[in-house]
Amino acid sequence: MIHLYNTYDIEQEEPTVVVIGNFDGVHRGHQKLFEVAKQNSEGRRIVALSFTPHPSWVISNDPKQMIMRTYDKRNKMNQCGVDVYIQYPFTLEFSKTDPEVFFEEILVKQLKAKVVVVGQDYHFGKEQQGNIEFMQSFANKFNVKLCAVKKVFIDGEAISSTKIRNLICEGNLQEAKELLGEDYVVSGAVVEGKKLGRQIGFPTANILAREGVLYPPNGVYATKARVNKQDYLGITNIGCNPTVGGIIKTIETNIFDFNEDIYNEHIVLTFYKFIRPEKTFKGVPELIEQITQDKQKVAQLNSIYCYV
Repeated sequence: MIHLYNTYDIEQEEPTVVVIGNFDGVHRGHQKLFEVAKQNSEGRRIVALSFTPHPSWVISNDPKQMIMRTYDKRNKMNQCGVDVYIQYPFTLEFSKTDPEVFFEEILVKQLKAKVVVVGQDYHFGKEQQGNIEFMQSFANKFNVKLCAVKKVFIDGEAISSTKIRNLICEGNLQEAKELLGEDYVVSGAVVEGKKLGRQIGFPTANILAREGVLYPPNGVYATKARVNKQDYLGITNIGCNPTVGGIIKTIETNIFDFNEDIYNEHIVLTFYKFIRPEKTFKGVPELIEQITQDKQKVAQLNSIYCYV
């Protein structure tokens, strides 16, 4: 898959099928868009046109925290059969683009779209003036097939990135999984920490929490760690380590039966179950006792649910 990031140089040489959206989480609703694109591709390349930063960071007073980092979204796009993933620069000036100019200059001339796939409630262009009716009129004018896809519902409620963000914030990872279509994941490069975990017998692989990315509530979780294409059972703490005076939010994972140097390696954490909230202990001995109990609980859960 080709990934074009933060560039205006997006011109395609052959006719394409263009799917438009922000695709945060690449949830089951987004996956439906890509299914429709494949059904209408007739051998053409499938282009996913997204925007960076998320438009809410440019034109809203309430910027949205992202469900996925670019790395994870790119992998998921690839799994969905996307051939070209574009993160087009979104600026205040671009937000004022006339809807017909957007359709003609970007979709038709640059991307050579013969099919455009969007959600049924999609809006685009200056002040989001362009709706499906506008887009259909432009599609007719430029001889482009428009596929407006209905929302996907589960238990009578439409799947949306907003709904998934709320579930993650609540720590409701099981319901988030149902909407995402797979377990919630966090990934990143392993950074060097204070090595406090190693000193007390529980070495951890640490990932820094990134600004603008959404994370579950602080606490301890049963996880799976993918390291160098191998899967290991893990126990992950999200938080600041208040017992030892920590102030920076990190994602720290004790990987079971693992003792390798993986600094700067990229790892992927799959979150399965919330174990307990973050808490401050009276001292290190009490912390060690609690971690031991947490690991035992995760091992018991794994024996039942076979995480790894």
